[in-house]
Amino acid sequence: MLDHKILYNSESISDEYAKRDYLEGAESAIIEKFSSRFKEMNMLDMGVGGGRTTKYFAPLAGSYIGTDYAPNMIAKCKIRYKDKYYFMESDVRSMKMFGSSMFDFVLFSYNGIDSFNHEDRLAALKEIRRVLRSNGYFYFSSHNLNWKNLSDIFNLKLGKIGVNKKNDSENFIRLLGSNIKSGFKKVRLNVLNRSLHRKDFIQRLRKNQKGLLFDNSLNGKASVYYITRAEQIRQLEDAGFKNITTYSRNGMNTAKEDILNKDGWIYYLCEVDK
Repeated sequence: MLDHKILYNSESISDEYAKRDYLEGAESAIIEKFSSRFKEMNMLDMGVGGGRTTKYFAPLAGSYIGTDYAPNMIAKCKIRYKDKYYFMESDVRSMKMFGSSMFDFVLFSYNGIDSFNHEDRLAALKEIRRVLRSNGYFYFSSHNLNWKNLSDIFNLKLGKIGVNKKNDSENFIRLLGSNIKSGFKKVRLNVLNRSLHRKDFIQRLRKNQKGLLFDNSLNGKASVYYITRAEQIRQLEDAGFKNITTYSRNGMNTAKEDILNKDGWIYYLCEVDK
C-alpha cells in the first residue's frame, strides 16, 4: 500500500487534478448560501489539489489561501493561477504556520480528509477547529459508508463478446482484455480488503460505523476512510463543532438518510463551538 501523499504528488495524478475545472452540486450550493458573506471571510482551501475550487471560491472571498500537502499539487496551482492567488504547502494534521482563529471558512473538498487513518483524521479536525475563528465554518465531503451501492465497487463488470461484426477478432481481443482486467481488479480489491465476501466485509465496517476500504479511487493503491453520517457528526461534535448540517452530492440540504445514502459522498457544514 502506497502513502496517499506519494500518490497525490505523482506527476500523473497531479496533472489529472490540474485539468479539473468544475464544481460539485454541493459546492455550488454552499457558494449560493454564503454568496453575500464570502467577501467578509478569510478562507482556507485545504487540500486544494490542482486548483479546481480556486476559480470559483477565491474571487468571492475577502482573502484566500490554497494549501495542499503534496508539493506537486501546489506547483500546478502556481502555474495555473500565476500570482493571482496565494498557495502554499501545508499538512492539515499540523498547520503550525497558521495561528489560532485565523480563518472564517475552511473548505476541504473532494473527500480529502478520507486520505487519513482514524487517528490522523481526528488530529485534522482538531487543527481545523483551532485555525477557525469563533463561529467560523467548516465545509467538507466524506465517503458515505451507508451508500446503497457500495458493494458494487467489488462487482465484476464484463463486456459482451460478439462474433457478428466486421472486426470480429479485434473486438474479441479488446473485450477479452477488458474482461480480464475487470476480473483482476475485483480479485485485487477483495485481497486488499482481506475479504472474499464483500457484503460481510461491508457489514462489519457498518457495524463499527467507520473504517478503511480499498475502492476504485487512486487505482486501488491506497485505502480510503468511509464513515456513516451519525459517526461523522459525533466526531465533529467531539472536536468542538456545532450546528452540523448535511448536503447530498447534488447540493440538497437534507438530513434524510434515504436521500443521502443514494450517493457515495456526503457534504458536511458545521460551525466552531467556542
